[in-house]
Amino acid sequence: MADNERPNHPAPFDPEQQKQFEQFQQYQQFLKFQEMQGQGQLPPAQTPRKPLPGWAKFLLSKTFRRLLLLAAVIAAVAWGCSYLREVFNVAPQDDGLGVQGGAGPGAKQSPGRPNEVMYTLYDSIARGEATAACSSFSPTGAAAFAASYGAPDCPAAVAKLKPQVATLTRPPRIAIPQEATSIRVSSCDLYVKPGTTSLGVFIFTPFERAWIISGHETETCTTPSPTTTTSR
Repeated sequence: MADNERPNHPAPFDPEQQKQFEQFQQYQQFLKFQEMQGQGQLPPAQTPRKPLPGWAKFLLSKTFRRLLLLAAVIAAVAWGCSYLREVFNVAPQDDGLGVQGGAGPGAKQSPGRPNEVMYTLYDSIARGEATAACSSFSPTGAAAFAASYGAPDCPAAVAKLKPQVATLTRPPRIAIPQEATSIRVSSCDLYVKPGTTSLGVFIFTPFERAWIISGHETETCTTPSPTTTTSR
């Protein structure tokens, strides 16, 4: 049988040749992909991003930005209040435990009720504590008190009276009439130690939630002051 008369049968299948052919096709596809990528026809391959940790997500969140804004507002308000107090010299409000009188800001505050004020006043003068004594007065009251004893100011009056004054032998009892706008307290009604100086009449007026000495008058006691045997 001649060669041209041989039956047309397919060549036997060769797995090794098929594998090499597929590898060649993959290589050609890879070269074509590189060529297209170099010409800008394909986007460059992207590396997958790693997820952010929880703290980083919180710092980038709206909640964190709102907290920062709130903190900034609070700090600005606090600074503004402090600045205004310094510029306008705004004193703290009275807390009911004392009053701010002629001694000025920062002075030791006397008790707010007339009986406590009087006891503290006599005791402070006896000790020569001018700051504590003069804090019981308003500026007008302090000036009147100093004038009554021929002193240029309240501290000078305290220094002048110190050798003559003693602590009261008993805390006074001073009634406060309902809705009273002023109270007159006579030292003749107080428990002044015998042989010491009585300090005259004190006029009290309300000051916020306390009472302050706003005036002073001299007096002469016609009867002995109520006393006890308690020593100074």
